[in-house]
Amino acid sequence: MLETAHPSVGVETCLNCGRILDGPFCAACGQAEHEGRHPTLAHFFHDLVHEFAHVDGTIFRTIKALLFQPGKLTEEYWAGHIVAWVRPIRLFLVIAAVHLLLSVGIGPLNLVPHITRDAKGKVSIVANSERLGRASNVPEEQQREFSEKLERVYHLIRYTPVLVFALGSWLLYRRRRPYFVSHLISGLHFYSFWYLLALLLSLPSRVVPSLDRLDYANVVSIVYLFLAHRRLFPEGRFLRTIKTIFLFVVLIVAEASLAMAALWWAMKHTKFT
Repeated sequence: MLETAHPSVGVETCLNCGRILDGPFCAACGQAEHEGRHPTLAHFFHDLVHEFAHVDGTIFRTIKALLFQPGKLTEEYWAGHIVAWVRPIRLFLVIAAVHLLLSVGIGPLNLVPHITRDAKGKVSIVANSERLGRASNVPEEQQREFSEKLERVYHLIRYTPVLVFALGSWLLYRRRRPYFVSHLISGLHFYSFWYLLALLLSLPSRVVPSLDRLDYANVVSIVYLFLAHRRLFPEGRFLRTIKTIFLFVVLIVAEASLAMAALWWAMKHTKFT
């Protein structure tokens, strides 16, 4: 049971959980003694500086490691060094959400759907990793309806390839890392990088559409995966190269298949007139 204060003079209790305080922080819930007790400007600015420095410091350190030290975040997590970094699931969800809002395409491949109608009135959809230079001849309202349905269904299935990555990694390296979750952590970190790279490479196209070619992003991603595996699973270069290429091809197929399935579903449920 938690020890709570009786109504006696001079006894301080935590305003959050009611436990008697015996120091500057509550031993039960961790809330500071001054919190909730008519905070002063000094307390306010102290909390502001602390939260800003702590949160932003963690984010910047995590993003730096994610971009420039392949496999570092996974290695740290496996070693039990967790609180110093943004947790894998939070990192992936935040980056994937920002990508969804700001990127020109869908998924880490940045596939851009283009709707066309032929002379007979048949509607078709093409998805390329670059903008197509021709305008759509489908009414804007129907394009908007299609885009909304596509985003809705893709939002539900876009996390599936992370599981595919984890399964593939586990099959390749299960003797070294027998637990599936270990490979899931690695997958979350790789996909966080892949989505972030796709986002960064797509932003210039909002200013200059001709810069929207992203073919080289796959080259960067496979090199990144190779370097991450070098850190996490030391082995011969040739064998690591074969495994990296195999896993990345599986991911490309998974991503493309899911994107095509989402496009088919959105097209089927959009009323083109």
